[in-house]
Amino acid sequence: MKKTFFALTTLVLTLVACDMRPPLKVGYEAPPDLQEERDSTIYGFCGRASNSKTLQLITSTDDTLYFNVEEARKKGRVMADYQRGDEIYVLPDSDRTKALMTINKNHLLGEWVMPSPYDGSSPAGIVLKDGGEAESFEQQGDILYKSWRIINGRLQVVETRDDGTDIDYVQTYDIIRMTKDSLYLKNDEESFEYGRYVPEPEENLGIDLDYDSQESFDLW
Repeated sequence: MKKTFFALTTLVLTLVACDMRPPLKVGYEAPPDLQEERDSTIYGFCGRASNSKTLQLITSTDDTLYFNVEEARKKGRVMADYQRGDEIYVLPDSDRTKALMTINKNHLLGEWVMPSPYDGSSPAGIVLKDGGEAESFEQQGDILYKSWRIINGRLQVVETRDDGTDIDYVQTYDIIRMTKDSLYLKNDEESFEYGRYVPEPEENLGIDLDYDSQESFDLW
């Protein structure tokens, strides 16, 4: 009997020694670096009652909210302003009565470029599309943009490398300033100054061709 008890005790001690990790508790919360950032951004459309001091936001659930934007405007946190019908991201205060920041989605979308960092000659940049899709502008180098979103007033972009590894990287940028034609971003390492892409006008060689002239079709 004593031998049996000794054997069972030895087995229990051995199992405990093999795994000394404490069990997960109910309500366990992952470390901050593994948690999904909670987004407090409110998205909707600019209503007809909006003015320079107040933004009327009509959400996708047909709720109508009003935000005071005076302080945000003074601090330069009204990005590209707004007008009736524009799609707007709002970063609200805790009471949801003031806008800490507004971002005009209509003006955020599009082709944003700057001189190529490789040779400075041709433009390079990012294309932000409706629906959260992103792509590289006239692909140069090995960066491939895949998607974008606004989270807590910041622009988050998912990108990968054209090196066959198929690994996604998440870059998060502070929007420093935005107008209809300019976009200034900053992350932990550097700043980026983009301008909206404007195609160069076709060169006029000064030669007018008269295709309607009957003489062009006369046979001699």
